[in-house]
Amino acid sequence: MLSTSRAVHVCPAVIVAVLCIKSTVTAAADLTPPPPLVKSSNSEIVFEPPTLYHPERFELRAGVFAHAIASPEAGSADINLELVAPRFFTIPFLPDYFTPRFHIGGIGNFAGKTSYVYAGGLWTLNLTRSWFVEGFFGGLVHNGNLDDNADNMNGLGCRWAFHSGGSIGYRLNDRWTVMGTFDHLSNGEICTYNKGINDYGLRLGYTL
Repeated sequence: MLSTSRAVHVCPAVIVAVLCIKSTVTAAADLTPPPPLVKSSNSEIVFEPPTLYHPERFELRAGVFAHAIASPEAGSADINLELVAPRFFTIPFLPDYFTPRFHIGGIGNFAGKTSYVYAGGLWTLNLTRSWFVEGFFGGLVHNGNLDDNADNMNGLGCRWAFHSGGSIGYRLNDRWTVMGTFDHLSNGEICTYNKGINDYGLRLGYTL
């Protein structure tokens, strides 16, 4: 059995030993490499929080539009088909929505009024995981009237025109999307006549 004086000398030694062991264990833990990072999908890297958006894939879109609202060509409907390409590049040091994807498509009128094919850039801003807005701008070629002499046709001035508009959409899942779209045709007053066309429609999109 330890005497009182010996115990007084042993206790500090024990405490020092315990502190040394704890320090050694802590240092060893600090040297342990961190767990590997879990790889995220492309959309999760680009967007915070993650969304259902997949800019690395092709997308097919189709829908129906009310044709040329509040103009001589009003009163008929259009069908729209569109292909959206994957994003081919990004713009450094700018938010992701500044980088466009390219799209190409066509709007065909059921009543023999103006139809056209178009191509251009498409910019997407994700508001939430599912909700988003888009804007687009490019050019088109149409088969409508160039002059303004017909009572039931718009005088479009040039065979080509600018194509612009936008959509507000909701992603049902990572494949299917529904969106309302405004589509505008105009030559920007460059040609003699410029009675543009405004279409409003509902479309479905499918990501491949």
